[in-house]
Amino acid sequence: MPLRVLFLINPAAGNGKGLNTWQTVQSFLAHTEWDWTSRLSQQKGDLLRLASEALREDWDRLVVLGGDGSMHEVVNGLLARGSGSHPLPALALIPCGSGNDWSRTWNYPRHLGQWFEQVNTWTLQEHDAGLLRFQRGGHTEQAWFLNVAGLAYDAWLVKQIEEHPESKGHPLIYLWSILRYLLSYRPQQAVVRSGTKTWKGRFYTMNAGICAYSGGGMRVVPHADPALGQLAFTIAGDLPLWRILLNIWRFYSGSIGRVKDVHTLHGQELWVDSEDDNPVYVEADGEWKGECPCRISIVPGAFRVWAPPRKG
Repeated sequence: MPLRVLFLINPAAGNGKGLNTWQTVQSFLAHTEWDWTSRLSQQKGDLLRLASEALREDWDRLVVLGGDGSMHEVVNGLLARGSGSHPLPALALIPCGSGNDWSRTWNYPRHLGQWFEQVNTWTLQEHDAGLLRFQRGGHTEQAWFLNVAGLAYDAWLVKQIEEHPESKGHPLIYLWSILRYLLSYRPQQAVVRSGTKTWKGRFYTMNAGICAYSGGGMRVVPHADPALGQLAFTIAGDLPLWRILLNIWRFYSGSIGRVKDVHTLHGQELWVDSEDDNPVYVEADGEWKGECPCRISIVPGAFRVWAPPRKG
């Protein structure tokens, strides 16, 4: 039987390049033997609904055309409904977003010709997910993430960028936003717990990673592994601004854990309680979610990906 493949397309991905990319993809699909169909999102939140609706059908693969935000919506649509008696369709990505951080972990080709040349050699692989529980509008809510969740400065920055969308669109623009907003951010007071460890004081940022890349190629949680069954944590205390600026390059080299007052570890859960006058924000996969108190936990083997074999 031919492979049954559903394509979920975000036409706005990559600052509007998604639709043009999809038109090119269709020319390659004419040469496959797949039984496929496609559905386009019209606005934010549509991919979550479309992924959820796809669970009523019998798809072998679910291919997302978009970026990190698109994948975040799709994974939440799938995991919120659960698999029931049937396994979830395996996920794949045609990367055409602004950052494409999740695709770096799985080495998805950016060139469409290479994508279709290699796809028949790909395998099904287990992928963990992170589960966030946070506060929003006075209520406790939850969301899943497949890449990296951030609190304090990371989430505060995401909220600033959502309110100033001109800060989106390119990794260099994102880096400039990091430096620009860093000057006006004050480390926040919180209590952080993981296992038997407790930290109390002011923090610049706390990150929980399933995969290693975020922010357009940064490796804030370089020790993350999507099939490890544990979360990777990076916790940065009240660092002086000069030390942050001096070590910005370590975000890209994967050596951030060598900075004094930065802790890297693995664990099953992270609890963060705010003791600050201002809300300590929470983001996941580059999407602002809410505020603390927050609990982050691991969901091992939450879904499967259809991807190139991972190296190492």
